[in-house]
Amino acid sequence: MTDAFILDAVRTPRGRGRPDGSLHSITPIQLVAQALAALRDRTSLDTRVDDVILGCVTPVGEQGADIARIAALTRAMPRTCPASS
Repeated sequence: MTDAFILDAVRTPRGRGRPDGSLHSITPIQLVAQALAALRDRTSLDTRVDDVILGCVTPVGEQGADIARIAALTRAMPRTCPASS
């Protein structure tokens, strides 16, 4: 069996996506891509990512697809890196 290691984890900010909410100007994909960038910057390790696993409470609308995969590709992660939500 292969060993698994969780190096780090982040949580995206909470807010409302309504026109008067604090997150109205950012898309779900951008929010996740920023979280992935924060993980990369925070760990400052030059290593490959073997997998991206994301929890998505309400997978509807723009975040109805595999948001983890789209965000990983947005962050220019290798196409060979699996990602799921």
